[in-house]
Amino acid sequence: MKFDLQFFGEERTEEATPHKRDKVRKEGRVCMSKDLNAAVGIITALLGLAMLGALTWRTLTGLIQFMIRAMGDRTVLQEGWFAFISWEAVKRYFAAWLPLGGLVVLFSTAAVIAQVGFAMTGEPFGPKFDRLNPFTGMKKIISLRSCVELLKGLLKASIFAVMIYTAIRNYLPLSSKTMQMPLKVGAWEFWDMLWALAMRLALMLLVMAFADYAYQKWDFENSIKMSKKEVKDEYKQMEGDPQIKQKIRQKQREMAKQRMMADVPKSDVVITNPTHIAVALQYDRAVMGAPQVIAKGSDYTAKRIRDIAEANLIPVVENKPLAWALYENVEIGEEIPEDMYKAVAEVLAFVYKLKAS
Repeated sequence: MKFDLQFFGEERTEEATPHKRDKVRKEGRVCMSKDLNAAVGIITALLGLAMLGALTWRTLTGLIQFMIRAMGDRTVLQEGWFAFISWEAVKRYFAAWLPLGGLVVLFSTAAVIAQVGFAMTGEPFGPKFDRLNPFTGMKKIISLRSCVELLKGLLKASIFAVMIYTAIRNYLPLSSKTMQMPLKVGAWEFWDMLWALAMRLALMLLVMAFADYAYQKWDFENSIKMSKKEVKDEYKQMEGDPQIKQKIRQKQREMAKQRMMADVPKSDVVITNPTHIAVALQYDRAVMGAPQVIAKGSDYTAKRIRDIAEANLIPVVENKPLAWALYENVEIGEEIPEDMYKAVAEVLAFVYKLKAS
């Protein structure tokens, strides 16, 4: 009997972390509705025609007039006439459509940026040999996403078919009347009908595009969800393995303790508990405002401090209250607080007197 191991895998219930989002973004996986981009482009084109249609029409009619004049002019008898006429035709044609095309490109690009922001990556263009796997291709064809896309296509086709049928049924009597009107009047009437139909279709496409974007957002968020194990593994990867971090901290403590022990011979006095606590003090009037703790420790560390002090002929003074106060309140490298000046001064005075004798 065969078992699908994925059945026993952890369910992806956790929201994607910022690190995971950055990773999929670099891979080129973003949330974007192509229908929304198309809808924005179509509506921009229609509104652009309303604003720039007269300019475009004048430019195109000017192009036609130029071509007719050029064919009957002596220009065609001169050398290079074809290149001259072709270049003029291309310039005027692009001049007619460039403003409208620029608007469409501008607003379509803005629609893409509004959805995904600036995401420049070459990862999707890299070779991926798993795409050649026929089984992977079949999984993409037979999937929930492909079924949804099929249903979306059928729904859009049905809605547009109903709208076009309704428009033809309503406008057919009027369109037949336009044929009886003067050409200019009939053309404007026919244009108004086409404009109304095109705007209805475009607005319907925009509504469906917003619904599609909501679905794409939901589908994208589900596709990048993580299991609890993935979140933990990512945290370990970013923050480091706790065991390794513990070993690093332990190594740092050992190195700090070694440096501390190396400073004990520089001390002026070691104050003890006498056995559980040892604190080494140094006081250099030229560079210090007050005596400074250069080493401290308890139990085994305290014994090592005492042994090093005795080996280097550093005075060891027993003072239980002062030893505890220094050990608990003053860190290594810090100067003693003012409330301990008197007690430490008495100890240092005793030490200096002892050295002088």
